[in-house]
Amino acid sequence: MRSFRIVVAGHGDLAAAFASAAQMICGSIPMLAAVGLQPEDSPESFMERLAAAAPDAGEPLLILTDLVGGTPHNVSLALARRRPSAVVISGVNLAVLMEAAMSGDSLDSELVARLVSTGREAMTDGASLVASRTT
Repeated sequence: MRSFRIVVAGHGDLAAAFASAAQMICGSIPMLAAVGLQPEDSPESFMERLAAAAPDAGEPLLILTDLVGGTPHNVSLALARRRPSAVVISGVNLAVLMEAAMSGDSLDSELVARLVSTGREAMTDGASLVASRTT
């Protein structure tokens, strides 16, 4: 069983949609939360909700954000600076979330590298993929 909490952080309803899609495929995912940045949020209010999604500051925490440089990413980095057991990966896709959710590994540099690799490998040019299968 996975020993770390996952929080998906993103703009609008994207984080909740990622969590919902992953659970549709994987079934119930324990220790998973989604926090969406809403138009009325300030960075401070978003930080409060992000921290509330992972209340145990000593618990290993993986934060997956939607966009490098966006408010969810920047606020997540600020939270991670205060929590040595937190890791932030930005540019999340469904493959990364599912790999993290199904992982039995501890949250260490090897898992982080594997998750980043999974995200890159999940990206493909569909037209090229189809063309390679017809030749």
